[in-house]
Amino acid sequence: MLRRIAISFLLVQSASAIPRFAIKEGASCNTCHVNPAGGALRNDYGMLITSADELPMPKTGSLITLDDVGQLTDHLRIGADLRMQAITDSEESTAFPMQTDLYAYFDLKGMIGLYVESEVLQENTEYWTNAFFPFLNGYVRVGRMRPMYGLMLDDHTSFIRGGNLQRTHGLLKEGLPFSPLTPPVNTAELGMFRSDFLFSASLSNGFLAGEAAKATFLGPPSNRTAVIRAEYSSSLGDYSGLAGVSYLSEGDTEIKGVFGGISRDRLTWTGEVDLAGGWTGDVNSVASYSEIAWMIKPGIHLLAKYDFFDEDIELLENALSRFSLGAELYPFSFLELKIQMRKTHVSGTGMSPIEFLFQTHAWF
Repeated sequence: MLRRIAISFLLVQSASAIPRFAIKEGASCNTCHVNPAGGALRNDYGMLITSADELPMPKTGSLITLDDVGQLTDHLRIGADLRMQAITDSEESTAFPMQTDLYAYFDLKGMIGLYVESEVLQENTEYWTNAFFPFLNGYVRVGRMRPMYGLMLDDHTSFIRGGNLQRTHGLLKEGLPFSPLTPPVNTAELGMFRSDFLFSASLSNGFLAGEAAKATFLGPPSNRTAVIRAEYSSSLGDYSGLAGVSYLSEGDTEIKGVFGGISRDRLTWTGEVDLAGGWTGDVNSVASYSEIAWMIKPGIHLLAKYDFFDEDIELLENALSRFSLGAELYPFSFLELKIQMRKTHVSGTGMSPIEFLFQTHAWF
């Protein structure tokens, strides 16, 4: 039962995912998604698991259930992820739609697929075609997408992803470039699976530069992004875990990092550390993420997180530290509620006001 619960949670995130559930099971997020990188539209198996009774809180989940409404034909599936978010502190309050993503996937006997994702709020469109080669345990994916780097968290405000995009604290940049606001670019990707090992390598138009998103496929050689990612997941007795490395290079910018985690029973630790050269000028930056999650019971999780970003590791007064406490609730098999309290410390300035965050997420 616990395995089915954990796999279920892998399915309810957008283009990114919640890696702690993969860590808990010693598995990869792509088990339940049409995307080899995981996240976004669920596949047949994924929708079967999300409709199970174990996903939501037991006392409320049985009140409302949804059939697999996205499966239109044997070959065509559609879906969506919808998020709203509100943030408040002693100085300001904001509420806004955070995500409206619509998906469609045409599959030909599990061998060739065509995927389209419309990110309505960002006015971006991701699309790619995917060919699987079972005799090689690998795939080739070509189209317009974002690079597969690191943990690929669903929380883009974490400094290892996009960081602070609006509520900034005066630094030149307050996170790494993996923000949903950075448009997808023309990309060719190769991936291979070997038991519990997953490897991917891609070459694309300049992702960091941004302006190459609509350029000729792969653009000029001087403005290309190369990404390599490898992960290994496994279970041993009562413990399970995941470990991986990532590398990105574009022009004078180079980002490299390690990620992973370990889980036992209802406790899971997840972490990542990245070193970026040339991202915030001619200096080296570091970003890190650490999370401890406790599953009290199905549908109720308590979390404690620590995010850190240092714009220039040679200076003392340009670093951010953020502490977060919160809960994730799943009352139904198609709805997530997130409640969070967080506080940020700016080196040389002190603490900013405590922020309270509330987020709703619905999907099918």
